[in-house]
Amino acid sequence: MTQNEAATHWQQRAHSELKAASVLFERGESDLYGEVIFHCHLALELALKARYIQEHDTAAPFTHNLGELAQMLDEAWSANDCIDFDQLSDSAVLARYGDEEWHTQHATKEKAGMWLEKVEKFLTKMHS
Repeated sequence: MTQNEAATHWQQRAHSELKAASVLFERGESDLYGEVIFHCHLALELALKARYIQEHDTAAPFTHNLGELAQMLDEAWSANDCIDFDQLSDSAVLARYGDEEWHTQHATKEKAGMWLEKVEKFLTKMHS
């Protein structure tokens, strides 16, 4: 597989993960909002890695930290973008491994919807 093919594959996976997040969100089930956040993170991670492959013509680094990935790219991110990358990275870990208190406070419809909207915008921006 060429690096171009790999980048295309990762872009397609990013859109699939975002679609999965959207489908889970639309279910409207409170126990799935943490999963929405997790899939939002994965969608953005895959998109950032696809961009990395395109820019560097080499395999993406082995990290799940969105802030680290974003800083490796030739893109001028805003301060708010950088904050979002760090918050979504932290939230994705806690969506998987956080306790009941975290889920009650953070895996909410409002926060899942917010991340879904932000990641949709990031992906749109990255593909334009």
